Amino acid sequence: MSNPRQSRAFLWSATLALLFASKGLAAAAHHVIDTSGKPVVYEEPPGGGATACSFRRAICVHGGAPAAALGVLGALERAWEAGIALGVPLPVSYDAYVTDGPSRSAIAARDGLSHFDQARTFSLLDGRLAGCARDFDAARELYAASTLAVSPAMDDGTLRAESTALAHLAAPCAPADAGVFQSQPDRALVDPRVAPGYVEDASIFFSFVDDSFAKEPGRAITASFALAPTKTPDDDHWIDEPDAFDVLRASLRDALGPGSTWEDVLASFAIARASFAPAPRFDWDVAWPRAARTLASPEGVAPTGAAYVRVDAAGRKPNERFTIDATWEELARFRWFVVKLDGSGKEISRVEATAAPKATHAHLQVVDLEGASALLVVGANVGAWDEPFDPDDVWEPHGWLLTISSETP
Repeated sequence: MSNPRQSRAFLWSATLALLFASKGLAAAAHHVIDTSGKPVVYEEPPGGGATACSFRRAICVHGGAPAAALGVLGALERAWEAGIALGVPLPVSYDAYVTDGPSRSAIAARDGLSHFDQARTFSLLDGRLAGCARDFDAARELYAASTLAVSPAMDDGTLRAESTALAHLAAPCAPADAGVFQSQPDRALVDPRVAPGYVEDASIFFSFVDDSFAKEPGRAITASFALAPTKTPDDDHWIDEPDAFDVLRASLRDALGPGSTWEDVLASFAIARASFAPAPRFDWDVAWPRAARTLASPEGVAPTGAAYVRVDAAGRKPNERFTIDATWEELARFRWFVVKLDGSGKEISRVEATAAPKATHAHLQVVDLEGASALLVVGANVGAWDEPFDPDDVWEPHGWLLTISSETP
């Protein structure tokens, strides 16, 4: 007899595959077994009976004063209804425990009956929150627990970033402050070691992918883990292969036009995030080069990270041209662009520097600078040449040198 939960997961995955592919995306990922992954850790839920349970959904809130528990329950009910619309794989039943600390979700036990990795999960919710902050927090933890239940192998960085992106759709009243993420543009997208709040802020990447390519809100995010079932043979480490990035890499092929790749999506995001508020930290912000000037990277750039150099065009002479020569360390694959910005900082156009396959040097001369108030040089590290980006890896940052110059024909 088949496991009902497994059957539901299969139907849910198949449905999302159709929704994701219906916008011209191939929902597929190659399953490669890897020895990396995160340790298997189980937590015992706090004790205590239910303080409040929903009459409409299989939700129970434990602990806290009755008024606080009812407030959390209401927030969870609203998040549940939004989750249905977003395609979140909501659990058969859900338990949340009110605490006086930061909210989080955890795995209580493995589902031993399922053919693929699945688990029983729960959440700890911060009872000190109220209003929109509570709605956002409840949605994020409900979606994180739901994701862990069907994809317990997912790395913590991707889990927090994706569940936060979904929560912003469910509770748009909550402000989306990506300051921590934008202050470290050289780091990998889902690196949980950077600083508290970094991977939550990285939700802007998954929101960018969802806004750009999903047929319906949230579907690119939910499809990314729906189409990545894993099967871990032991209890030491969850094997996250394929992961959400494997799914996006396969699904977004040709998404930006015939022949476009996942690397094109990463480069497009690196340029787009320069226009987000707050702006990413610039590695250099310099005046128009009257003579050739070489700039070195203050920090190395990890795979999926980016470097930014702003050049003020105020001192440019009429018809003057702008040239860049970029050099970087071996093994990394950098894509370099010059983006023309108007007086308000908005993009006018962009041009990519040319580089030979597997080269460590790129060159570009921009002739038409009409209307440009500034130029933004963007270097996107789109990953290593020999292997794709894996969120479970330890990423090696790569340094770069950028020579900028100008000339009048």
